[in-house]
Amino acid sequence: MIVDQVNQKMQDAIGHLKVELAQIRTGRAAPTLISDLEIEAYDTKMMVKELAQITAPDSTTLLVSPWDKTILQSIVAGITRANIGLTPVVDGDLVRITIPALTAERREQLIKQMHTLLEKYRVEIRHIRHEFIEIVREQKKSGEISEDEEKRYGHEIQKVHDQFIEAIEVAGKHKEGQLREV
Repeated sequence: MIVDQVNQKMQDAIGHLKVELAQIRTGRAAPTLISDLEIEAYDTKMMVKELAQITAPDSTTLLVSPWDKTILQSIVAGITRANIGLTPVVDGDLVRITIPALTAERREQLIKQMHTLLEKYRVEIRHIRHEFIEIVREQKKSGEISEDEEKRYGHEIQKVHDQFIEAIEVAGKHKEGQLREV
């Protein structure tokens, strides 16, 4: 039961990490670069993916096709305001975004940003482990579980922790490979 809760919390953290990693530019056009940007539309904030279809017809271009053509300028303004280094241009009923090539210096900046992000999630995974080990200790103190169960849960929690730390490392190596690819 406790191990399942640990697993679920850590799985959620890894899910968030993958979303954040997807938003780091690799020099290739990917809809995830802009899909979660917030746009002012219909007197509220909405994500681009809720307002339009986003496609990548080639490796350097994103096309945003809004379902309601009256919000074209709102989408352009929102993407520009996000300050992510992309310049949207209205092209008929579409918004066209050309992805500029990454310089070596910018690649290194993105890799540093990625490593900072990875460390943030390593800390979060360690925090989750610590939180549940404390719960197990409290259960042992209150007599809900035996000392043997406390040790067993501790080992199982550590095993799950190690698996998720490894998953972070694998995701980081994969993303770094994409960033270093010219």
